[in-house]
Amino acid sequence: MVIMTTQLLGFGWAGIFRRFLVEPAAMWWPSNLVQVSLFRALHENEKRERGRMTRTQFFMIVLMSSFAYYLFPGYLFPMLTSLSWVCWVFPKSVLAHQLGSGMSGLGLGAISLDWAASAYLSSALASPWFATANMAVGFALIMYIITPISYWLNVYNAKSFPIFSQGLFTSSGQDYDISGIINKNFQIDLPAYEKSGPLQLSTFFAMSYGIGFATLSATLVHVALFHG
Repeated sequence: MVIMTTQLLGFGWAGIFRRFLVEPAAMWWPSNLVQVSLFRALHENEKRERGRMTRTQFFMIVLMSSFAYYLFPGYLFPMLTSLSWVCWVFPKSVLAHQLGSGMSGLGLGAISLDWAASAYLSSALASPWFATANMAVGFALIMYIITPISYWLNVYNAKSFPIFSQGLFTSSGQDYDISGIINKNFQIDLPAYEKSGPLQLSTFFAMSYGIGFATLSATLVHVALFHG
C-alpha cells in the first residue's frame, strides 16, 4: 500500500498539473529523452543505411555488453564495486576503514568499476552539467564535511555507532532487535520498546533522513526564488 500510494500520488499530481508541468516544451528534462530514445528504438521501423547500424542493433549490442560485464561486479567479483586501496594499505586501522572503505566508510580514494555504483545518485550521461555539479557539491558537503565533523565531535553519541551504516542500533551500539518490539499482529509492543530503548541511527543515515525531509521545503523555496 505504501508503494502504491507514493507512486500513484506522483502520477496523480502529474495528471492534475499536466497542462503546466508536462505539456510545455520548456518543462522537459534531458534524462527523460533516454526513455524516449529507448521506446523509439523498440517500436519504430528504421531502415539501415550502408555503414551504419540501426537503433535496435545498437541497443542490442549495448544490452548484451552491459549484461556480460555486470556478471563480474554483480555476481562473480563484487569487490569491483569498491576497490578501497586505503584499507589494503592499513588493514588493521579502524580510522583507515572509516575513511577509505567504499562500503562502510567515507570512500576516500576508493575506485569503483561498477556503473550501478557510479551512477547511484544520477547518471552523469543523462543529466546536464549544472545538475550533476549541484548533486556532486551537495554530496561532498554532506559526506565529507558535515558527516565527519558530526561523527568525530561525537554529536548525539555518534561514535557509539558506525559512521556509515543503514542499520538500526541500540544506545550501546548493538544491532536493534526489531522483531522483539513487534507483537504477533505486527504492531509495536510499547513495553518491549521502552525496555529496548529508542532506535539509534548512524551519522550518515541520520543525515540522509534529515536531507530527505529538507528537500520538501527546498523544492518550494527553489520555485519561489527562481520562478516566483
